[in-house]
Amino acid sequence: MVSKSTGYLWLAKISEFIFGGTRGFNEAENRLLSFLMDSLPAQEREILSRQLLSVRLVQRQNPGKIVVAYYKSGSEVPQLPYPGDEYCLANVTYKSGGRTKTTSLVLHNGRFMTFERNVPQSLSEIEALSSVVLHPKGFKSVAQEIDAQEHGEPSE
Repeated sequence: MVSKSTGYLWLAKISEFIFGGTRGFNEAENRLLSFLMDSLPAQEREILSRQLLSVRLVQRQNPGKIVVAYYKSGSEVPQLPYPGDEYCLANVTYKSGGRTKTTSLVLHNGRFMTFERNVPQSLSEIEALSSVVLHPKGFKSVAQEIDAQEHGEPSE
């Protein structure tokens, strides 16, 4: 007989196979999130924490460039007070292989949704935190850039 917890584990694995992705963030993604959490005001940190607990699927659609979080029920997930389709909550800059890299952490309609650009795939890629810049100006989504590359079109 299969235990209930083993059954849930198998169901999760089947779901990951069907939908692609994993049920949670990897260690490197969690490290970037912890850098962000340490920089947020208490109320926003609490809301983001509740959001992250509601994530049900994480897809790495273009590894190293974009990672997307999905929620089971968006209406039950609390929102941060930053509306809009794409709002860059923070740029997290870190050292990797002696180079400085920056990953954007982006909200969609007030909910954390994507890591964009220079997304580390393993914890060993993050040598040290350089900075966290909240609400950076001039954010441009990586999605259009990826789409242009996949279709052989020049990006802007």
